[in-house]
Parts: sequence; structure tokens; C-alpha cells
Amino acid sequence: MAFAGLAGLALTATSQAASATVREPAEPRPSVSPSLTAAMQAEMMSDVLPASPPITLTDPVTDGAGALDDAERDEVRSALARLADESDLRMFVVYIESFDGTQPEDWANASANQSGFGTDDLLLAVATADRQFGLSADSNVALTDAQLGRIEDAAGAAVEDERWSAAATDAADAVRATGTTATSPLLVAGLVVAGVLVLATLGYVSWRFVVPRLRPRLAGLARRTPPAAGPTPDELAHLSLPELDERAAAALVGIDDALKTCEQELGLARAELGADATRDFELILARATADVRQAFAIRQALDTAAENGAGEQDTAAQDPERRAHLVRVLGLCEGAADTLDARTRAFDDLRRLQQRAPELLADVVDRAPEVAGRVERARATLDELAETYPAETLALVSGNPEQAELLLTNAQEAVAAGRSALEGGQKAVAVSHARGAQNALGQAVVLLDAVDATATHLEEAASRLDKAVASLTQDVASARSVEGDFRVTLARTAAQASLKHVAVTRAGGDPLAGLQRIAAAEASLDAALAPTRDTTEVKARSSALLRDTLGRVDEQLRQTAVFVATRRGAIGATARTRLAEAVRLADGARALQPTDPTAALGEAQRASLLVLEAARLARADADAVVAAAAAAESDESADANGPITGGMMLGGILLDPHLVRSRRRASTAHIGGGFGGGGFGGGRPVALRKLGTVRAWWPANVR
Repeated sequence: MAFAGLAGLALTATSQAASATVREPAEPRPSVSPSLTAAMQAEMMSDVLPASPPITLTDPVTDGAGALDDAERDEVRSALARLADESDLRMFVVYIESFDGTQPEDWANASANQSGFGTDDLLLAVATADRQFGLSADSNVALTDAQLGRIEDAAGAAVEDERWSAAATDAADAVRATGTTATSPLLVAGLVVAGVLVLATLGYVSWRFVVPRLRPRLAGLARRTPPAAGPTPDELAHLSLPELDERAAAALVGIDDALKTCEQELGLARAELGADATRDFELILARATADVRQAFAIRQALDTAAENGAGEQDTAAQDPERRAHLVRVLGLCEGAADTLDARTRAFDDLRRLQQRAPELLADVVDRAPEVAGRVERARATLDELAETYPAETLALVSGNPEQAELLLTNAQEAVAAGRSALEGGQKAVAVSHARGAQNALGQAVVLLDAVDATATHLEEAASRLDKAVASLTQDVASARSVEGDFRVTLARTAAQASLKHVAVTRAGGDPLAGLQRIAAAEASLDAALAPTRDTTEVKARSSALLRDTLGRVDEQLRQTAVFVATRRGAIGATARTRLAEAVRLADGARALQPTDPTAALGEAQRASLLVLEAARLARADADAVVAAAAAAESDESADANGPITGGMMLGGILLDPHLVRSRRRASTAHIGGGFGGGGFGGGRPVALRKLGTVRAWWPANVR
């Protein structure tokens, strides 16, 4: 068999020598940015950098100008896929609004170099406002000047007529028409024969000698390994892939709510009983959190694959893999819920809630006036900030005083209901109301603290912006001494544009956006100037820029996490997934910080873009719920739901379902995160929730 394998390899080598026109297929390269697609970069950075700087491309189609509709995008992707299937060449297409005075070919070449494109990669860059295009091809590409000219003619005719999708499809078809074919059938046959023979040989050796030695150890490992938590693939086989996707999204939302509630309850217990008494529960929560983070990471990978168009060519082959990942997500969520549920009784026993219910209700009554007094101060702070900063800057906190006021009202109503339950001897019901009141009061404090923190951070950002502008100005001056390097020239031009934009928008602008714009320009300029600097200086500059970027990312993460936690009754799985991925990237940046600040800076920048997307998605979810509440309020035929509504509902603080009287519960009514807003466990939603859609049910008398 070994001799046969060598013969197969010899056949392969002979076939290569006999066909001089056959070229080795280009080895596929991994995405430059597996956590963030180029389309997301283009969308998120459109308001941060001018259109002219080159961008890192990871998707076959990047539409930063909104030139294509869904059908046209699919058409372009199909044309590029046909080219990749029938040729060694790959083509990427990017649409922007303007090259801003840069030569189209120079812009395309710079983007191709920044993206790490190889010999067989072509890039077509189209600027819709300029009605110009640039084609980038490696100098060693297997295309003649005449063939490249025909490709440019095909794209140019479509661009002149503003047929944006045709520019890409015609260019891809023109590349295919050059006849730059891929691997010969003889070469493929030789490789297959050789591979099969070698694998057969290895398989026989393993079966004959290795497996008998490993069988006892594998059997012992199987006996020691507990069964995986959650449903098995067979138990979920009756669900279609979209249904399984919804089930996984619902599980993520439910367990994430449970974790947030557990964190809040654990904080209350720590304040009441001390850190030593709650240490075991902190370890339990950390274990469950680790499982949920892994589940979110899988979900992010699936979303990224979908964004990149993975599986379009062979959906049937991709379905089993996607199903397996979704089942894994469900298993991790179920395992985390099991971990929390196993300590629910112990946690309740620790807090002795039924015995202490009167004390807990009285504590809410005592603390409420102080918190209520902060609401008007928060409104005044926001009014002052609104005179200086645009509304978008304050979007994550602008509604905090109103939500805090609703929560305070709900807390008072819960106290009254809890005392009534105590008088009737219903201690379990009283505990549910007490927990709801405590958590409502706690969320109100978090909301008001967020307003104060935002004011402080904006004030600090304004002073940091001055230093950032001075640093970038100095870098621009240094870059002028470097002549003949197009990348430096392009980065310097982008930096100058950023400085001008910040100067123009400084009064009444967003200092956080200004810092992000300056930091992005400085990072690009530093990368371009790196070859002219010694290693020590490059590392020092990367470290300094990394510290500033991580500080800004931490503030973005804090603001978005507070928004999600205090509106978790409305926030869907997609926003939570992006936030979890941003946290993961920021943690990765900190881990790399001591050894590789340059790589850490890239991770931090991706985290910044993702947390911005998470904030945008979370606000959209919350706005949709507010709109649904307004519609329900206008429906005079709607049933009432009792007093515990409004702020608690949006905050995800729910009572045990048997306390809710409404008959208008939607099929997606139950929100995970515990009953009465407290306790360990409760992370299993009883119904599916659609990914990214409104999940909360709203009564007619929403406040």
C-alpha cells in the first residue's frame, strides 16, 4: 500500500510536468478579521473616517455606499462565486461614495495591500458619487495587459451608465472569459488516488496496532464523562433550521437575563451578609458566565459566517454544521441554567427571605426618597449636557430619568402588594414582591449613576481630545518628511482630513466620536510610518494608543452594558451577541497588551466597532418595545394587567407568572431571569423568541 501511495504521488508530479499551462490552485486564506466583516467596518466607520482612506476587505462584496439592493448583492455574489469555482482567480468588489481626489487605481491598490491580497486576488473599487472605478491586480497575476484592459472596459461601461451591480458582474464575467482555468483533471485524479491510498495505509495501521491499546482508556473516559447538558440533536431533529435558530436565540436571551438578575441579587446578598458568605455563589455564577460567553462566541461566529455569505453555494452541506453549532449553543445555555438552578434553594436559604420579607420591604421604603431626589438632578444634568453635545451622544442615557421614575413607582406598588400578601399569610408571594421592589430600586440607582458617569466621561473626553489632536498633528508633520511612499501620503491625507473635521465639529460635536476618528487616523498613520521608525518607538506608540483606545472601549462597554441590563425586557439576542463579542475582544486586547501591543490595538479597535453596533441594535430593540407599549396604551379594548408594569417590564423584572392577571399574553411572553426579579436559575424561556424582535408583552395601561 505504501508503494502504491508513492506511485500515486509520482503520477501527480508527472502530470504537473506535462502540463505547463496548469497553475497550482491558490490556497484559501482565512479572513483578515474573523470577528468583524468588511461590510460592518464600512457601515460602522462611515461616520468616523472620510471615504478616501483604504479599508481592510474581508467580504467578496463590500457596499459602503448603499449602491446595491438585496437582489443585486446576491447577483454580484453569484458572479464572484462562479469566477472562484471556474478559475484560480478571486475578485473582491467594494463600493464607496468618493475617492476624495485619490487616483482610483491607487486607492484600490492600497486597499488590496492593506487587506493582504495575493497574486490571484483582484479588487474592483467603485466610487458611485465620482462615477469612477479602479482595478487592482498583482503584477504577477496570470493575465495579460490586453486581458486586464478588456476587464476594465467591461466595468467602465457599466460605471458610466451607473449600473453598479453590472460593473461587478460584467468584470467577473470578463475575467472568466480570459480562460484562466483552474486545476487539470489529471492533477486532481492523481491527488485523489494518492490521498486515498495513503489514508488507507494509515487506517489499517491504526486499526491493527493503535486502537487496541486505546480502547480501554477510551472506555474509562466515557464512563467518567457526564452526559452533555441540554437537548440532544435527536430531540431537536423535528425542528427546522429557522426554528432551531429561534430556539437558540431564545435560550441565549433567557440565560443572559438570568445571569444579569443573579448578579444583581448577588450584589444585594453581598451587601447584606458580606463577601465571605457569598463567595461560593460568586464561583457558581462565574462558571455559568463562562458557559454563556462560549455560547455567545459560537453565535457570533454563526452570524459572521452568515454575513460573509458562507453556505450560499452549498446550503445543504452547511445545514448539518450549523445545526450542530446551534445545538451546542442550547447545550451551553442549558448547562449554565443547571448550574444556577442547583444553588437556588441554597441561595434563598442564605438570604432567609421569607423570614426577612418585612425587613426587605421596609428597606425599600427607607431608600426610595433618596433615589427619587436624584431623578430631577439627573434631568438637570442631561439638560446641561444637551446644550453642549448632540442628541446622539446622549442617546444611551437620555431616557434614564424617566425609566428610573417608573421603576420607583413600581417599587412602591410592589411594597404595597408585598405587605398586603404578608397580612394574608402569603409569604412566598410577599417575597416575590420584595425581590421585585429591591431590584427595581437597584436598577433605578444604576440608571441615575449612568447619567453622572456619562457627564464625567464627556468632560474628560473633551480634555483628552486636545491631547489627541496635538499628537496627530505632530505625526502629520513627521510624515511630511517621508517622500515617495504612497501609503504614508495616503495616511497623512486621511489624518489631515480627520483633524479638519474635528476642528470644524468641535463646538457642539461629540468628543467621543472625535477621539475615535483621531485614534483611527493615528493608528493608520503609525502603521504607515512603522518602517521608518525603530522597533522600540513603534512598540511605545502602539502601547500609548492602546491605552487610550481601551479606556474609550471600556466606557463604551459600560454604557452599553448598563443600557442592555436596564432594558433587558426588550433587548434581543443579536445586540447581546455583539456586546458579548466586544467584551471578548477587549479582554483579548488586555491579554495581548504586555507582549504584542500592535495586535492588541487591532483587537481593541474591533471591539470598539462591535460595541457601537451593539448599542445601535439595543436602542432599536428598546425603541420598538416603547412603540409597542404606546400602541397597547391606545387600544381601549385591552385587558388590564395590574399595577406592576412599565419600568419593571422594560427592566426585565417579572413576577412569578401566577401573579400576573392579564389574558393578553403573547406566545413569547415569558422572559428569563428569575421570578420576582431575583434568585439563581430561571434562565429557561418557556417559548421561542424571534431573534432581534420585540419579545416583551405589554398591557394596555403601560405607564
